[in-house]
Amino acid sequence: MSRFDIEFAAVTDIGKIREKNEDNVLISSALGLGIVADGMGGHSAGEVASNIAVSVLAETVRKVNNGQLKIPDTFLPKLDYTERKMLMAANLANIAIYSTAQSSEIYKMMGTTLTGVIFDKDCATAVHVGDSRLYLFRNDKIVQITTDHSLVNEQVRRGLLTRAEADHSKIQNVLTRAMGIKKNIEFDLLKFPIKEGDVILLCSDGLYKGLSEEDMANILRGGMDTAIVKLCKQLVRISNDKDGQDNISAVLIKILPPKPLTFKQRMKRLFSTK
Repeated sequence: MSRFDIEFAAVTDIGKIREKNEDNVLISSALGLGIVADGMGGHSAGEVASNIAVSVLAETVRKVNNGQLKIPDTFLPKLDYTERKMLMAANLANIAIYSTAQSSEIYKMMGTTLTGVIFDKDCATAVHVGDSRLYLFRNDKIVQITTDHSLVNEQVRRGLLTRAEADHSKIQNVLTRAMGIKKNIEFDLLKFPIKEGDVILLCSDGLYKGLSEEDMANILRGGMDTAIVKLCKQLVRISNDKDGQDNISAVLIKILPPKPLTFKQRMKRLFSTK
């Protein structure tokens, strides 16, 4: 478990013009886990894909923690325990979405992005695919930790588009990688140290279409003493007011100083083997 006290909040909104919300969010203090998934596909397929992504990822993490599921020794043995757990959970979620997509004509074209983060001791481990994002707000500055798997980002990387042009490009929703499209996909795995006072933001593209990084930083800077749920709602509401053309989802996570351990927790830690 993390050495810090960690607060989680999650908000999702349909936006102004969409008929349904295909985003899904999940937070679990017990697992130290936050997830955002932005689904795509006709009918209710996107909603189904993003729901499978968050639920299978969280359930797999829970089962591994409880000893109900073992990570095979041959599965990426060079990575650490938490990295292996997150990647195995993400891979199982992808297989579940792919299998569902293959089983029905309605779900055939469905897929989803996924950005999930878990906390262990003084580190955060994130698994990511698609164009949902993870930002780190530290020392009054905001930094995007994830890389978008999108056609426009590829063109920016190659110098064919500027970042400003990419933000208004007609192909900004075209992904180069997503869950459910293939049985085996490549996830980005990101590990970074966390510090007291850090704020981590996971969001679907609907949020950052309405808010620039400067907007996000200003909202977070001005809301450090605000309740985290209220701050999360504020981010989503302001993005919706400014744009609102897509579903908008945010998971906000605050890293706080550790709470004093209870006697029971001290005993558990003393006799814990892991």
